[in-house]
Amino acid sequence: MRICIVGGGSAGWMTASTLIKAYPNWDITLFESDNIPTVGVGESTTQYFRQWLYFLGLKDEEWMAACDATYKLSVRFHNFHEVGDTPWQYPFGLPRGFATPDSWFFNAWKNNWSNDKFARDYYLAAACAHANKLPENDQYFPLKRDTGFHFDAVKFANWLRDNYAIPRGVKHTIETVDKSILNEDYDLFFDCTGWKSMLNDSEWIDYDYLPNDRAWVTRKKYTAHIQNEMVPVTDCTALSSGWVWRVPTWSRVGTGYNFCSKYQTEKEALHEFALHIKTDIDDGFRLISYKTGRRKEIWNGNVISMGLSAGFIEPLESNGLLSVHQNLLYFVKAMGDRENVTQYMRDTFNLEAGDGFDTFSSFVALHYSLTQRNDSPYWRAVSNIRYPKIGLLERCQRLFMAPSVSYVDGITFGQLDGLLAVMAGHGWNPFDNVSVNEIDFHGGVPDDAPANNLDIPDWDLDSLPTPYEYYKRTIYES
Repeated sequence: MRICIVGGGSAGWMTASTLIKAYPNWDITLFESDNIPTVGVGESTTQYFRQWLYFLGLKDEEWMAACDATYKLSVRFHNFHEVGDTPWQYPFGLPRGFATPDSWFFNAWKNNWSNDKFARDYYLAAACAHANKLPENDQYFPLKRDTGFHFDAVKFANWLRDNYAIPRGVKHTIETVDKSILNEDYDLFFDCTGWKSMLNDSEWIDYDYLPNDRAWVTRKKYTAHIQNEMVPVTDCTALSSGWVWRVPTWSRVGTGYNFCSKYQTEKEALHEFALHIKTDIDDGFRLISYKTGRRKEIWNGNVISMGLSAGFIEPLESNGLLSVHQNLLYFVKAMGDRENVTQYMRDTFNLEAGDGFDTFSSFVALHYSLTQRNDSPYWRAVSNIRYPKIGLLERCQRLFMAPSVSYVDGITFGQLDGLLAVMAGHGWNPFDNVSVNEIDFHGGVPDDAPANNLDIPDWDLDSLPTPYEYYKRTIYES
């Protein structure tokens, strides 16, 4: 097959690397303009990025140092539920099974536990992030399997180009092309042209329940307290009209204010952001405008969109690069070893890729929908959005109203997993006077239920290194 990739950056070179790995005999050419800048702010990944790295056969030691990469164990949220709330986390990895979550939530209601306790009790990643430690290889968190990453996205794209894609046979052409390239003799075109979406004119589906549409971004240097500042977590702090991210790479910190221009002007947002990060407003800020949503047909005819040309949710929970590598793997699964493309293959890919966007958008919306903030026009508007009954939003609503008579194993991990940490972080708890009355009416909590003797073991963190100590000994060894 002859393949044309239009656009470089993370999406373009991740596409080229995936295709040349899966189909080493294909004729693959990437066209990249030298006068169109990339967005270049996708500096944080989810834990699922590791599955894609494993598919490519890449080890941490091969690329991390060249890309300023550090490990990410969790996402931590400040002021999302209420101003001044206890920061809570969405951790990576698997939970330990000391008790089913219904027992934990029952005790949380009875004892008025802090909203951040659920994640730290069940997830080693959350406990380590809270203590600024890095688990080297624990059974509950294998370091080389469950981490996400913080890194310089531009350096990563260039590393893939020079060390993976081109050496394996991808042709690289520096040339500004337009839509007429679709008339060239290629079997498939991969549109990696960002929000411009130059090649794919499929209908756009708006995520109008996610109102943010702007981001001010900048970079900061570490201070003399680098060991305390280089934490293994992406911090997200809610401000008056959105939230600020903080991504600590090896050499500096990437940060940005994601906000809604309907409730705050660009100038006002910049002032609030600069004040929050204690930086002069002349210190290298850049404004990015975007729209949330996705293409109805991400694979449209012989054009397949990747990255921002396929869709964008918003930066929360680091979903930008997630859509790239997940959709690339979906394509390889749909294509298989076939030589001819059929509509059924397109429909199979579009079903999975579309559901991926829609489900993750509902996950992002959940972070807002459970808020109790009403201290600004933005947060009052967010708390009054009628969120669609899709994906995780509807699942959580039904779980919240589930009959308490099914107490034992009524709330389990399964498909929910870390989602329960988000709900607990927002103070969500299905147990209240009504539900407990219902439980008592049906005989009360069984004597042998974990809720009557909930023993939460402590994590042993004392011997673990800080991230900075670990990197100096391994990835960035002098």
